[in-house]
Amino acid sequence: MHDNRVTIRPASPREAEVIASMWDEAAEWLKAQDVNQWQYPANKEKIARDIDLVHAYVARRDGEYLGTITVDEFADPEFWLPDDLPDSALYAHRMIVRRAAEVSGLGTALLDWASEKAALSGKAWLRVDAWKTNAKLGNYYESQGFEHVKTVDLPHRNSGALYQRPAGSIRGGGPRYLALEVPRFDENGNPEWGWSPQA
Repeated sequence: MHDNRVTIRPASPREAEVIASMWDEAAEWLKAQDVNQWQYPANKEKIARDIDLVHAYVARRDGEYLGTITVDEFADPEFWLPDDLPDSALYAHRMIVRRAAEVSGLGTALLDWASEKAALSGKAWLRVDAWKTNAKLGNYYESQGFEHVKTVDLPHRNSGALYQRPAGSIRGGGPRYLALEVPRFDENGNPEWGWSPQA
């Protein structure tokens, strides 16, 4: 039986280049839309580090890479101050939905998955930040149930528009997803996946 679900799983070390290429694709698309965001090469060292720490995830279906998201506990100290209770949240970074994937609502599914992950981690919030000049992205996050918390306007930072939504909140409307966790890799760096309790 054909399974139309999107699989969201940790990226393998061999997929760092795939994530970097998704970044480059997104940067080109943003430039074509006259959106000044991500107009610099992907940081492959940071991507590799996030893969090693099991923070970087890829979304796939039928062998096709659809997108990526990074989820961790890193609260940027220039943005999230002690009064914000930075340890109370998981933080989503570098969410990319490939334009060529043509999967309606994939961003919703990725954020729903991250929200569930935050709740399962005992967190109160899922948080994101956006570039201060990217109003479209801010509006998108608000359409996904995020509340604008504040904008931190630091002259040396492009980002600083901060949003959060309650952990465990689900918007729905995107594709069904199958969450895989507990990565294991064979001697060639190929992933072998164990099922999470939610799978």
